[in-house]
Parts: sequence; C-alpha cells; structure tokens
Amino acid sequence: MKSLIENETLTIFFEGELNSYNSEEVEKEIESILAKGGFKAIKLDFADLNYISSAGLRIIVRIKQRYDDTSLVKVPDGVFDIFTMVGFQNLLKIEKK
Repeated sequence: MKSLIENETLTIFFEGELNSYNSEEVEKEIESILAKGGFKAIKLDFADLNYISSAGLRIIVRIKQRYDDTSLVKVPDGVFDIFTMVGFQNLLKIEKK
C-alpha cells in the first residue's frame, strides 16, 4: 500500500478490491502508516479501487472517527454508488474520479 505526506495531508492509495478477505491486512498496513504521524488531514485515494465491501467501509468509518478531516478522492463510479447507498456523502467529503 502506497502513501504520501504532502502539505500536512496524508494520502493513502488503494487498489484492487477492499473486502473481507484482505481487510485485516489492509487495516494493519493503515495503522502502520498512521503511527508515523506528521499530518493533519487524510485523503483516501480510490482511483485504482475496483470494489469495496462492508469490511472496507468499516475501515473508512474507523479512520473518520479518529481523523475528522478525512476525505475520499478519485472515487470510481461503482464505488461512489456504494458510498451513496450507505450515506457516506453525509459524513465525508467525496470527490468522484
């Protein structure tokens, strides 16, 4: 999993699928990235994400609970539809791809 800190904003790049099969590993990687600190805001870049399940949605909610300034960027249409169905547009800043 790639990440970048720029102008006090941490960007985490997701790819492939985020589902119950890999969510535990992904969450561990994210925790490792977050532990480094040095940022005030978080962007989750979904440009290369094809699918997200409820396990992936839980990861996003956990990040948002810890870091109020969390946004989702470059969200593909299919993933955006899922975010809209669960009401994420009311909780997070979301930018479509």
